[in-house]
Amino acid sequence: MTDEIYEAEVDRGSGRQAGRVVATLIGAAALVAGAFLEWIPGGTGDKLTDKALVQTGFAAQSDLIKAVGGLSILIALVALLGLVDRTGWITRLTGAASLVLFVMFGVQAYRFYGHDLGTAADHLRAGAWLTLGAAVVLLIGGFLGSRVVRVPTTVPASEVRMREDGRV
Repeated sequence: MTDEIYEAEVDRGSGRQAGRVVATLIGAAALVAGAFLEWIPGGTGDKLTDKALVQTGFAAQSDLIKAVGGLSILIALVALLGLVDRTGWITRLTGAASLVLFVMFGVQAYRFYGHDLGTAADHLRAGAWLTLGAAVVLLIGGFLGSRVVRVPTTVPASEVRMREDGRV
């Protein structure tokens, strides 16, 4: 007899998988919707430059690919791609990326509005808050996935001989 280790997927029920799918779809839709909403007064996500995440100014950008909203849409697309993997780790990763996006934007808003947390929070608009909500939903949905565990098993010697002979 020989010991081998196999990977097995632990199925926690189809309800959890359905919950993960629904949470991923809601989170991705919230990210896409938030990309076109106002993030600060007078600045929608599709018009704010992505430099607003690392610089204090909130300059306008006409190219969606170089805008904060474009980054939000990219994260949403990766979240949808995460539906392929049953474990949910990609969904968790996109939830964390959405959270980082919100925090980076929030830090720059805090700096822009005179280092006053209340003023910065008052100036953040629906697009930014929707990104935070999407992050929470994606993180929760990511933890609803299946789990892969390593399971040690014992294989009878006769089966090992059959494998070595090429019969199995």
